[in-house]
Amino acid sequence: MPVYEYECSDCGEEFEVLVLDPDETIKCATCDSENIGKQFSTFGLSNGNLETSESGDSEVCPQSTCGCC
Repeated sequence: MPVYEYECSDCGEEFEVLVLDPDETIKCATCDSENIGKQFSTFGLSNGNLETSESGDSEVCPQSTCGCC
């Protein structure tokens, strides 16, 4: 079941919604506005080739032979 991330254009609230019906009208959970935009999910953008450096920053894996790429 798809969970989508939205941001309200009126109040700036960011929220997630489990969408069971694609024709469902989504409203902001805070101000009840329908003026919202779908956000790109970080989960959906990840390609699986990320590792965390010692500083905690994510970066592309520099090795193609490590087995994680």
